[in-house]
Amino acid sequence: MAPSRIRWGILGAGNIAYKLADAVAQDPDSELVSVASNTPGKAETFASAVGIMADDSYQSLVERPDIDVVYIATTHNFHYNNAVLALNQGKSVLIEKPFTVNADQARKLAELADEKGLFLMEAIWTRFLPTMIELKQRLQSKAIGEVRHMNLTFGGFAPDKYRPRLIDPALAGGVTLDMGIYPISFVCYLAGDLPIEVQSLCQFSDTGVDERATYQFRFASGMTASIATSFNLKMKQEAMLYGSTGYIEYPDFQAGSAFAIHHHGGTNEVDDIAAVQLDQFENGFVYQVAEVVRCLRAGELESPVIPLQETVAIMALMDRMREQWGLRYPFE
Repeated sequence: MAPSRIRWGILGAGNIAYKLADAVAQDPDSELVSVASNTPGKAETFASAVGIMADDSYQSLVERPDIDVVYIATTHNFHYNNAVLALNQGKSVLIEKPFTVNADQARKLAELADEKGLFLMEAIWTRFLPTMIELKQRLQSKAIGEVRHMNLTFGGFAPDKYRPRLIDPALAGGVTLDMGIYPISFVCYLAGDLPIEVQSLCQFSDTGVDERATYQFRFASGMTASIATSFNLKMKQEAMLYGSTGYIEYPDFQAGSAFAIHHHGGTNEVDDIAAVQLDQFENGFVYQVAEVVRCLRAGELESPVIPLQETVAIMALMDRMREQWGLRYPFE
């Protein structure tokens, strides 16, 4: 049985770890206990900033009896090994996206978690936003009829603090694993399915990772989707969902709190526009923290919102696209 408060530990003390720490602090059923980093002094600085302990190694943190779940906040290339370490010490695990680097690693983690009887989830925090839940419900209620096409753009010039990681092949850099996974996950979640046909293109950076990419999907329902993403090009952060009787405009789709439903009834004239605005926590990680807590208390080993089978399948989809481009990381 889970304790009255779910006790968290964090592996990695970078920017994303601070956001998770803030979300845990806002959750009344959670407590952040400790952090560990392989960079000398980084865990101590983090611990001091958020008022927790710092462990001197990943091993010592995952061995702590006062931690229930470990959040993996390291760079992509370390996710698999870090998660194996935590699972083998009996800890449930939340892994920052991407879950792993490839589908083979993802399958092995899912199998290990099942063998150990432990909770495991990819941290696709956007799935748990109230606006995202509301959007899916509107689509299911046929607010725009049959959904026939989605068009998403998601890109920007990467800030200096993120750029070294994004461009480094040794760290599994590239836009697809880092940013492209958001619109890919968005489309698959709303479609309630995985694409049956995939075509993609990319432009490589000077370091040999995908700097700019486009993905084209076709689903069994007949719905199509087009995605463009880049870490080196300012783009609109926007999702457009086109249906038989209307369309939905969703700006800032990866974190936004509002979208607009345009109804046209199957004509070229829009006859009604309904604005949907929901209140959300500024730090959207709060909702995924609450989902982890709910699952652990219920004894669930995965979240129905982002089940492990889907996580593995989306990793396999991204593997296929990287294979189309001839992109392999040096450690694969």
